[in-house]
Amino acid sequence: MDDSKRIAGTIRDYIAREHMSRDEFAFRTKLGRSTVDKLLVGLFSERTLSVVEAHTGLTLRSSGRPADSVDLVPDTSDAPLLGAEASILAAPRLPNRPSIAVLPFTNMSTDPEQEFFSDGITEDIITELSRLRWLFVIARHSSFSYKGRAVDVRHVAKELGVRYILEGSVRTSATRIRVTAQLVEAEMGKHIWAERYDRELNDIFAVQDEITRNVVAAIEPHLYAEEGFLAASRPPESIDAWGLVVRAMGLINRIGRRQNEQARALLEEAVRIDPGYARAHAVLGWAVWWAARCYWWHDIQAGYQQAAQHAEQAVALDPSEPWARMTLGLCLSDARRHERAVAELRAALDLTPSFALGRTFLGWVLLRAGHFEEAIAETGKAVRMSPADSFSGLYTATHGLALLGSQRFQEALPFLRSSVAAFTEYSGHYNTLISCCGHLGLQEEARGFIEARNRVGPPICVSVLRRNLNGFAHCGVFVEGLVKAGVPE
Repeated sequence: MDDSKRIAGTIRDYIAREHMSRDEFAFRTKLGRSTVDKLLVGLFSERTLSVVEAHTGLTLRSSGRPADSVDLVPDTSDAPLLGAEASILAAPRLPNRPSIAVLPFTNMSTDPEQEFFSDGITEDIITELSRLRWLFVIARHSSFSYKGRAVDVRHVAKELGVRYILEGSVRTSATRIRVTAQLVEAEMGKHIWAERYDRELNDIFAVQDEITRNVVAAIEPHLYAEEGFLAASRPPESIDAWGLVVRAMGLINRIGRRQNEQARALLEEAVRIDPGYARAHAVLGWAVWWAARCYWWHDIQAGYQQAAQHAEQAVALDPSEPWARMTLGLCLSDARRHERAVAELRAALDLTPSFALGRTFLGWVLLRAGHFEEAIAETGKAVRMSPADSFSGLYTATHGLALLGSQRFQEALPFLRSSVAAFTEYSGHYNTLISCCGHLGLQEEARGFIEARNRVGPPICVSVLRRNLNGFAHCGVFVEGLVKAGVPE
């Protein structure tokens, strides 16, 4: 296990130093993206290492131990991962409560345009299961990393550190929909429950609710009886509005500028069709906030204001909408209203405890408010909820930032390098990594990242970041690292 961590860490550091994305690394090495994803969490074969060594010049197999013998380590703890030695990129461990991953439901229709139905059902089931306090649910971003892949559920469960796997398929035809689902206890490969639903297409929300109820009942019937079941968020009046939001969710989860623009167009149409659909307003608020955060919005402050308006409208329509509470909290944090920001993020997690994105942003606003150790704990929990994350380094970047704010620079470094490797087009990831390198005296590495950073955005300078971070508790340590790294004033 130690050797697999070392090898995965060496490769992550190489990708970061070369300023390439995971997709580019997969292309250069002629390995598939799924193989690279496994490689970076410590799962690989001797042949894979041989290929990587040939293309990179790295020496990976120093121990003489066959790489095929690497095992995953079970655990009985529910503790967050807080440092480089416990990096999320190592094999995750079983929590001490029921745990589940929902794999993307397979589109069985001949029309690839119907893919959004299967994705939407998967998304909604994850959301509803995430509302249960006693159930540990893997985040959407990790679950969807298995989309389109033939997998062994026992292997997936080990990779993600869960006991149960839910998988299924969707077939649509004219006005009818058929959904199949099965729940597997992964360690023994035991089928616990399976069902098939044939319904009118407009009954899709009832089908989702039935599947979720049955899964919960099958996993933990006595807890189900005690806890009850939180009803699904208010469904939209129009199946078309739901479909537009589902399509948009798939786009914004890819983070990039073009996808964000496409997602916003779909969400604006969904709001036009169904002005009372809270999820549409909430996700549109998030998409606008992220566009402003990435400097893709023509007027940054106007973007933040528009994001807050959509979030507030979504909360008014449905106070239990977690995306709305999260986005509203982020907007309050940007305005330095720290107490209210933390309260909104906590409300989002009270509603949906396994909402990994909301948890990482709770850690972020706690960091800004000066609660450093609590921030590290929350961001650590978030990266555990999404151990095979495809969210472009956001989880690792935020955890690394929390560690940097607490002046745990050596622990922060591998997380920050990993985040840059995952999203080379985002200047924010570089900024934190440059600061960390400055604190650790890694001057040459810092210079390389400054050059790469300046290729993707306006040239980095201390005065701008000092002004942007003014009023946040980690401003001083962040700026100090930039100065040490040689960033111009």
